[in-house]
Amino acid sequence: MKRKKIDSFTLFVILLLALILTLLGMLLAGMKEEKRQFTVLLPLGDLAYDEDFLQKAKKIKGIKEIWPVIEVPVVIKIEDYTETTTFSGIDMNAFGKNPTQNELGKMPLLLLGNGSLRDMKDYNNHAISKKQQEKFLEMGENLNIFYSLDEKEKDTPKATDDLTTLSGNSAREPQTSYMPCKAAVVIEGNEESQRNGGSRKIYIPISQAQDLCREIGEPSEISKVYLKINGKNNLENAKKILSGI
Repeated sequence: MKRKKIDSFTLFVILLLALILTLLGMLLAGMKEEKRQFTVLLPLGDLAYDEDFLQKAKKIKGIKEIWPVIEVPVVIKIEDYTETTTFSGIDMNAFGKNPTQNELGKMPLLLLGNGSLRDMKDYNNHAISKKQQEKFLEMGENLNIFYSLDEKEKDTPKATDDLTTLSGNSAREPQTSYMPCKAAVVIEGNEESQRNGGSRKIYIPISQAQDLCREIGEPSEISKVYLKINGKNNLENAKKILSGI
């Protein structure tokens, strides 16, 4: 009986230690999450990106950087693949890059998210494979990628007809002219960025986005903000605040 009591006590101690170690692991993991920096692209909705917005947003705990984003609807083309998407115009300093105006020129400089090509389809309307996506992205600056400004017809039945025409399946619609882009780098989105679609974005310098907006006769409206913020809880709090600031 005495031996049995000792065994029960030992088992209790082992279980207690296991529980303590588990709780300690969870605590350390939580602390690590609060030290991590997250990047996220958030829509402004009806909010205006102005001085009042910035002053309030800067008071949110953990926020390190706030960058305005201008979106331009486009169709991109690589070989036989096309995709209706948007160029997200942003200050390249957000990604640690600062190209000069001479370096930019007129050709859009693209920073491709690692999931930015997943909605591409070929001329038979077949979705691009993951292997083909990876092949294109690995080409980096050697990737031959083209764009066409997708104006007011985006997300309409006619836009689909026009896209079919671009692929060569119909001669009844006028063909759309594609212009060259320059792929610069592939952006690896973090887990939070992927959940919010950030890794699927194609970023270009904001000055080029403004030029493209003028070309299609649309205002250069700031529709989203790109945030860098420390801490998971701070991120969730920022989302709530910015949605009703």
